[in-house]
Amino acid sequence: MPLNQVPPPRREDGVVLIGLLGGSVSLYVTHAFRSALEVWFRDHDIPLRPITLELAHTGMKQPQQLMIIANTLSLGGEYDIIVNLDGYNELISPNRNYFEHGVSPFYPRFWHQMQTDLTHAQAAIVSRIYALRQREQRLDALAAAGPWRRSALYGIVNRYLRERAAAQILSLNHELVATLSDECSLQRYGPPLAVDPDQYDLSRSALRVWYRSSVVLHDLSRIAGAEYYHFQQPNQYVPDSKPLSDKELVLYYEPDNFRDVAYREGYSLLLRLGDELRRQGINYYDLTQIFADNRETLYIDDCCHLNARGDELLAANMVQRLEPALRKRANLALARVDERKGGVMTAGTLLDAAAQETYPFRAVNKLYFDVGYTANGALRYSRDDCRPALTAAPFLVQVTPLDDADLRTGNAELGYNSYDFSFDQDGGAHDAAGKCVMEYRLPEYDIASVVTGQYSSATGLMLWRSRLTLDFGFTVERAAGVLRYSRANCVPAHTAAVFFLHITPVDAADLPPERIVHGYNNYDFRRDDVVIDSAGRCVVERALPEYAIANILTGQYTIASGRLWETRIDFEPP
Repeated sequence: MPLNQVPPPRREDGVVLIGLLGGSVSLYVTHAFRSALEVWFRDHDIPLRPITLELAHTGMKQPQQLMIIANTLSLGGEYDIIVNLDGYNELISPNRNYFEHGVSPFYPRFWHQMQTDLTHAQAAIVSRIYALRQREQRLDALAAAGPWRRSALYGIVNRYLRERAAAQILSLNHELVATLSDECSLQRYGPPLAVDPDQYDLSRSALRVWYRSSVVLHDLSRIAGAEYYHFQQPNQYVPDSKPLSDKELVLYYEPDNFRDVAYREGYSLLLRLGDELRRQGINYYDLTQIFADNRETLYIDDCCHLNARGDELLAANMVQRLEPALRKRANLALARVDERKGGVMTAGTLLDAAAQETYPFRAVNKLYFDVGYTANGALRYSRDDCRPALTAAPFLVQVTPLDDADLRTGNAELGYNSYDFSFDQDGGAHDAAGKCVMEYRLPEYDIASVVTGQYSSATGLMLWRSRLTLDFGFTVERAAGVLRYSRANCVPAHTAAVFFLHITPVDAADLPPERIVHGYNNYDFRRDDVVIDSAGRCVVERALPEYAIANILTGQYTIASGRLWETRIDFEPP
């Protein structure tokens, strides 16, 4: 079925609706996946028809899969099972978006090609970028096919030429962005990042988006009465994932290219986040090792795509892991048919029963606490009608610091520190009215956000969770050559993040050469310049430069969380 199906899919008797999300690998495996599902239902003698909804698209990456499901559900769409096959584009495309095209790493791939309303000068820059891309492709072809492909000297020369072309492309992209108006720049390239990251930092941020998107997809699926399964797709650049055939080694594997490097640097983090998805109770499966003992030729290019045999093996592995969900949804679908014939349960109550079976604590609110900050910065857990059994499960606190330097050893990739505690052993109390209260003192470093909840000591899965985030933001006023920031009810965490201050002059001559491509002067500052007065009010004043100012963009950011808030001040023309 097409990506933009109208009307959106709805459940019906005798049918199991399965949405398949992902990029081109997911798109190409759809036929084999659909066939494998039909075989499974036939072999198990289940009189239902599985319908696979084709939701994948070439180049798709998170958060686009999440956006598709959110959009479809908001239009009244329904699913029985939602399957997400991804993990490759999330490692590759964000870097290409940002470093090759100047586009937000979290925008869809090819976004820059969708906005084509350019001036002649801008079109000329785009043409030069295209010519450099063609040169890169010719260098790749020569390196792969020429008799000198194993020559070390040629490899050095080829790498130099490629790096030079990449540097020229990056410079031209900055030049192109500088020629666009703010409105057009935002439309074509998306919001700018607070800082210019290197490739590793950007990959880390992109994988955090991948992780959080899957968590939200899982929650959306649950709310919609659907099962959610997340599969990590196989790829030839995952170390030791397949003994490559001679044909694959010669034609479909390019060591030390962009994809190989990206996988070496990002794959270990992806696996760690995948483990965390499982800990959160999400059906996440790493399929990168399913070809570990297979010497057949399965790949058809040096990217990621499979031939028909590879698609069949991948689809069979996915259906095998989906079997519990298929049986459960089949039972529900058949029960709906029985209800039509005079049964006592409705489809809605059946779905509620299914949700309670899978999420027993959250569905019936048996194990949930109200959580908030106290005046002294601790976490306060409370619940009425509390029994000791409800406090027996261990509590978990995941703290995201404002400064990455406060992450404990080994936690840099996850982006948060984890702390466990026991209600009974760490100060929890039950009062005579049946209410239980617990305060947990947070670490002393400055905190951006907290995720907390309880988990099962038997399975390690989260039973419930809550997220708390500080309310950031300052009032910014301009007067007599000074910019004044102020905020009431201020705590040290509010001033811990870096303040960014970008000033665009009226005359481009007031920009130093290194800032011309950005179009503004950067006056970022840290909290050392902030004063907290006796009333707890944060105040800071920054002297403005003497040149004529067109506009100011200011706010705060952290490397871990990006921009926390921002405000723009436009000046009247002189």
